[in-house]
Amino acid sequence: MKILRTKKFNSRSNSEKIVRGVVLVIFTIYALMIALTYLYALDISFMENGRVFIKNPVHIPWPLHFKNYVSTFQQLEVKGNNYFQMLFNSIWYSTLSPALGIMVSACTGYVVCKYNFRGKKLIYNLVLLVMMIPVMGSFTAQYKLYTKLNLVNSPLILITSASGFGGTFLYVYSFFKTVSWNYAEAAFIDGAGPFTVFYKIMLPMVMPMLLAFFVMGFVGAWNDVQGPLTWLEELPTLSYGIYAYEQMAKYFANQPIYFSGVILSIIPVVILFILFQNAIMNNVSIGGLKG
Repeated sequence: MKILRTKKFNSRSNSEKIVRGVVLVIFTIYALMIALTYLYALDISFMENGRVFIKNPVHIPWPLHFKNYVSTFQQLEVKGNNYFQMLFNSIWYSTLSPALGIMVSACTGYVVCKYNFRGKKLIYNLVLLVMMIPVMGSFTAQYKLYTKLNLVNSPLILITSASGFGGTFLYVYSFFKTVSWNYAEAAFIDGAGPFTVFYKIMLPMVMPMLLAFFVMGFVGAWNDVQGPLTWLEELPTLSYGIYAYEQMAKYFANQPIYFSGVILSIIPVVILFILFQNAIMNNVSIGGLKG
């Protein structure tokens, strides 16, 4: 019996090694393919100004034209906004939009989970219903409403991020379902109020998960083109500005300048991921986030 168990264990360990090896090879190839696209963009960004026609895409341009990156700050302009103005728009849009949405969702998720009141189940079901509605299905009414409220082409468009619904609400709701209410009762006995219990006891418990949400939300908002293209046409972000310049680059714009702008635009995202990669990885598991 011991011999049979040993053989089964060895066969299982060998099969696991084979599976892991195959998965490693697949992900390595996938990573190299992604890295190749960035190397290609970096390659073009150092080329001589003008239109780019490459017969052999795998080559090293020489001499390296670093002045393309300097020219990016001068030539990359959309709707009267230069590179630094678009960078500033990207910063406040990508920071405040996910921050407001996450904090409001955390508050609503906590209240719906831990407090009993009339309409509690209705709110929860309404969240699920709203998430089922396709975005484009309500786009026309949404645009008309925002226009009537003078939110278009205004930083006040950030208010629309603080809906309190969405995926963050469900994750926070599920997390607080696993947290004992004894913590709150002990704080109430010591004289703490509901707001103190939430901000000093409950919120710190869920903060690592919210931080991971914020980083992913920041990256999504930073790379978002559709939102700024629709709501902030006069206040373009860097992603929208590069998209608009790319449309011009098809006809007359400078392609090395365009790719220089692309490379510069991804630097903040890379830095943010490096700084918070542990927070993201520690709170992400297979199938979603964990608390």
